[in-house]
Amino acid sequence: MIGLLVLLVGCASASPPPGGPEDKAPPQLVRVTPDTNAVNVKERAVTFYFDETINDRGTGAQELDQFFIVSPSDGAARIEWHRNRIDVRPRHAFRANTAYTVSLLPGLGDLRSNVMKTGASIVFSTGPTIPPDKITGVAFDWPTERGAPRALIEAMAPDSITYLAQSDSVGRFAIGPMPPGTYLVRVILDQNGNRALDRSEAFDTVRVLVPHPAPIELLAVQRDTLPARLLTVEATDSVSLKVTFDRLIDPSQTVAAAAFRLVGADSAVIPITAALTPRQERDAAVAAARAALDSTRRADSIAGKPIAPVLRPVAPPAATPATAKELPPPIPSRPAPTASVALKLGARLTPNTPYRLSVTGVRALSGRTQPSERSFTTPKPPPPKPAADSARTTPPAPKAP
Repeated sequence: MIGLLVLLVGCASASPPPGGPEDKAPPQLVRVTPDTNAVNVKERAVTFYFDETINDRGTGAQELDQFFIVSPSDGAARIEWHRNRIDVRPRHAFRANTAYTVSLLPGLGDLRSNVMKTGASIVFSTGPTIPPDKITGVAFDWPTERGAPRALIEAMAPDSITYLAQSDSVGRFAIGPMPPGTYLVRVILDQNGNRALDRSEAFDTVRVLVPHPAPIELLAVQRDTLPARLLTVEATDSVSLKVTFDRLIDPSQTVAAAAFRLVGADSAVIPITAALTPRQERDAAVAAARAALDSTRRADSIAGKPIAPVLRPVAPPAATPATAKELPPPIPSRPAPTASVALKLGARLTPNTPYRLSVTGVRALSGRTQPSERSFTTPKPPPPKPAADSARTTPPAPKAP
C-alpha cells in the first residue's frame, strides 16, 4: 500500500524527463482558442497550447496566474494547468456582448526553467462586434525620467468595469479594445506583483475620453499629502551647498534663491546667488560648454586658423520592422520631480564652522509648503602637506655595521 502511494505521488509530480540531450529551448506557443478577432464566442475559457509541458509552479516566486491578464477584469483570473495546455477564464464568466483581451506575459517556463522571452495576446468578443478604440501611451518612472517596464495599467469605466494591461520593456502600452466613454487610467509600479496599489508604490492617474487617438503620458511617482522639509545640507565646496528634502518637490515651480536664508554662528547672512535643480545644473553645464566652444571658434577665426566643421546629426531613417526595436527609448515631456537643490553662494564658507540654512515657500509634489531649517558644519580643512627638504639632494649613506 505504501509503495503504491509513493508511485502515485511520483506520477503526479512534474519533473524533467531523464536522459537525452539537454533541453535549452523555451516553450513555444502552438495555438490559442478561440481565434483572435473572433466574434460571438461561446467558449468558457481561452486555451493556450504549447509544444511541451509547462512548469505549473511558475518561474521564481511567481505562480502561473502572474503570467496571464484577462481584460476587462472581474477579479483574479482562474488558471487551470493541463501539462502542455493552460485554460484561462475570468473570475466568474465572460460577460455577454463584451470584447476581451487575454494576454500571456513573458516569463513562462518549462520543466527545465527555460523561459519564454516574449508573450502573446488575443482579442475576441462575446458579441457580434469588436470596438475599434484603444488607449495607447507610455508609462514613466517619473523621477528617473525612464520608461517603466512591466507596469500595471488600469482603465476604469464609470460602471466600474476595469480594463488591464502591462507595459513593455520601455514603458509603452495599449489597453482595450473598449467602448467610447470617459475612463480613469492609472499606472502602478507593481513591485510585489499583486496587481494592486500598495502604500509605498509609485502611481499616476489621468482621465481619458475615448476615442482618444493621441498617446497619453503616465508619470508614476510616490505620492502623499505631506510638505517637503529640509533633510540634509552638504557643503560641496567653499561656495556651493547641496540641499536635500525629505519629499519630492513640484517640478512646475521655479525654486528661487530668495526662498533660502543662510546664516553663520555670528548671525551674519551669507548671500545666496542661485538655486538650481539637477536639470538646471545639467542645462547650465551644456550652455557653458557651448559658450566655450563658440569662444574658441571666434578666437580661431580672428587668428586666421582653420575652423573645424560642425558635424550635424543625420536624421535616422524611418522605422522598419527590422529597426523598430532600435528606436531611442521615450522620455517624459515634463521635468522630473527632485528632492535636491544646489545653492550657489556669494561668499566663501569658513571651514569647520557651524551654519544654519532655512527655507520658505518651496512646494512639495503634494502642493503643500512648510518652512523648515537645518544646521550643519562645514568640513575641516585638509592637513597641510609636509614641506620638502630642499637642503637634502641625495639620500643619506647607510651606516656601517
